[in-house]
Amino acid sequence: MDNSEKKDRQLENLENLIENHTRTQRHLEQYSEIGSKENKDNARKIQEIREEQIKELEAKLKDEDKYISTEEHLENLKENYNNTQGYIENNKDNMDKNMLNNLLERQQHREEQILELENKK
Repeated sequence: MDNSEKKDRQLENLENLIENHTRTQRHLEQYSEIGSKENKDNARKIQEIREEQIKELEAKLKDEDKYISTEEHLENLKENYNNTQGYIENNKDNMDKNMLNNLLERQQHREEQILELENKK
């Protein structure tokens, strides 16, 4: 497996972890008054594990970014931007306002990074 495939897998894993974390968090918030205490406690423990896994993957990906070219970094940013934009368009009506705002803020940050990298070419 080459570095590109490895990075793709890590990014996919990170995306899945974030989506699962977000869905579970929304569930915990929306249905906080129903369900057993044990199930909610278990969900919170799983959330803590996911948060740790997300941090670890982010750290790995950031460290690996030192070793990829500007073109690869730009390509990854554009791909993430387009994928997230599609996710927002398909889910914005069902998303928590905080989550939507966070995604829009990340998109703005990605746009700035893309412009910066394109200007370095």
